[in-house]
Amino acid sequence: MYRQRFLYSLYRHTHWVRCAKFSPDGRLIVSCSEDKTIKIWDTTNKQCVNNFSDFVGFANFVAFNPNGTCIASAGSDHTVKIWDIRVNKLLQHYQVHSGGVNCVSFHPSGNYLITASSDGTLKILDLLEGRLIYTLQGHTGPVFTVSFSKGGELFTSGGADAQVLLWRTNFDELNYKDVSKRNLKRLHFDSPPHLLDIYPRTPHPHEGRIDTVEINPKLDVTDLQTSTPPVVDILSFDSTTKIQEIIKSLWSEL
Repeated sequence: MYRQRFLYSLYRHTHWVRCAKFSPDGRLIVSCSEDKTIKIWDTTNKQCVNNFSDFVGFANFVAFNPNGTCIASAGSDHTVKIWDIRVNKLLQHYQVHSGGVNCVSFHPSGNYLITASSDGTLKILDLLEGRLIYTLQGHTGPVFTVSFSKGGELFTSGGADAQVLLWRTNFDELNYKDVSKRNLKRLHFDSPPHLLDIYPRTPHPHEGRIDTVEINPKLDVTDLQTSTPPVVDILSFDSTTKIQEIIKSLWSEL
């Protein structure tokens, strides 16, 4: 049986720490706090090696991109920011939400970022072109968490409506690889992501069902709100993971 062992503490934040994530190679840790800073830590010498503090509010969530050169922050001030940690520079600044941003997830290619917000929407950003490409509306309240699968063909979202939504992406894999290698401008001929399923499958008191799933205009999704606790986090998963196992794990922790 595996036993957890305390290793060390990192001290530099002056308020509650909202999130901490390892870099893909495990060499760095990024953390964000209600002290309105984001800090980069070296796991070898346990020292803070970088600091970002360009915030009106504070970051709720931070994540490394797949190659570990950049981080994305989800701001309580409704913003999403992309930072290059090698040169300590803000690369991109998005204000596409009308509420606080609670979570972000990079596509495995590093070319897309999906965001989850208290305004009830998910947004997909094209990082190569620096623009919003899709707005997804499927939850009936704030969206707290979102995560791409390891292969990038699926993603899940969860929120205050106590539902986990499973989505399929339609990104052209060959297209984004070609764009990365050749630095080409991408044209979006792929169809938008679509909703595959909702978990748990709790019967609605009015026997409502999902009839349509569209992107802009809003989705016609029945109110599935229950008294069940909200979904606040989603584990990383791949295409072989059974979604029921994910949900069971989530609910057992709440």
